[in-house]
Amino acid sequence: MLRVEKLLLPALGLVALAFVYPAAELLGRSFTEPPGGFSHYQDVFGSSSLMTIVGRSALTAALVMAVSLLLGFPVAWLAANSSPRVAKLILGVVAASLFVSVIVRGYSWLAILDRNGVLNTVLGAIGLESMQRTLVHNRAGVVIGMSQYGIPFMILPLYDVMSRFDNRLLAASANLGARQWTTFWRVYVPLILPGIGAGCTIVFIATLGYYVLPSILGGPGDVMIGELIADKIQTTGDWGQGTALASVLLAVALLFFVAFYRFSLRGREGSS
Repeated sequence: MLRVEKLLLPALGLVALAFVYPAAELLGRSFTEPPGGFSHYQDVFGSSSLMTIVGRSALTAALVMAVSLLLGFPVAWLAANSSPRVAKLILGVVAASLFVSVIVRGYSWLAILDRNGVLNTVLGAIGLESMQRTLVHNRAGVVIGMSQYGIPFMILPLYDVMSRFDNRLLAASANLGARQWTTFWRVYVPLILPGIGAGCTIVFIATLGYYVLPSILGGPGDVMIGELIADKIQTTGDWGQGTALASVLLAVALLFFVAFYRFSLRGREGSS
């Protein structure tokens, strides 16, 4: 055991150097930048506009997480319950999407969803002009673009858990008289909660502070906290408020992680 722990020391050192130290430095600057103390946090929590952006970012990330779960769940289930060849094909397509540049994705959605984009052109060609909408530079465009970004990160942990699920439990539930819907909610879902929790945590945290896609697909009324932090630090040089906002972002992400972890544990304990 001691030998294994020693082997982990280089990895722990890398984590401390690459993540813990920068986070501690960021947190420290939020207190030490003039005028120092809690002044920057007072500015953040005392500003209704800044808190609106924080709330909007959390709400958008939660919506993207829900859409990713809704669309990713059946794909993961199909891969987990298909032949190895089909599963490899599905997972290959999912993995390949991760290699497409986020900037390329953003401008591709811009070309598809804009007022004169591909979608509205097709709707006009088939006589559905009344359904034409501008789905960019607004909340809808941000959710669509970020959901495409988040779905692969939802599918992979779901597939990992689903592929190890013992399907004999479903047959046992049916033999005991449970309906399919009851079996799904009372047997299947509780046992795959670790995958749901992992996927939701990854997607929520990744999209909470994201700013590339919102800056391309969003509008002035859809600024998210990642864009605001980048503007504070890179444009105005306001490190105090920028690091305070980043600390708030980190706190929200940690709270969500703890909440979903406890939810997953409770679901597993309830199913045992």
